[in-house]
Amino acid sequence: MKSRLKQPRAMSVNQLIKPYPGRWVALSQDDTYVVSVASSPKAVLNQARKKGEARPHLVKVPDGSWVAIAF
Repeated sequence: MKSRLKQPRAMSVNQLIKPYPGRWVALSQDDTYVVSVASSPKAVLNQARKKGEARPHLVKVPDGSWVAIAF
């Protein structure tokens, strides 16, 4: 059985975080949605945990002309 090619994860993460330049973003563990947004990593992590996301992925969104890639 052939596997289907999926959209690269980095591309979809970039689309999710694009509206938050210069901010910290907590993504769901499967990187499918934004859990919280704040100006510091501690604040965004606390907000995400209060919303029930035990192990979110944190990303500092670039505030300019380059692209972030989350692993």
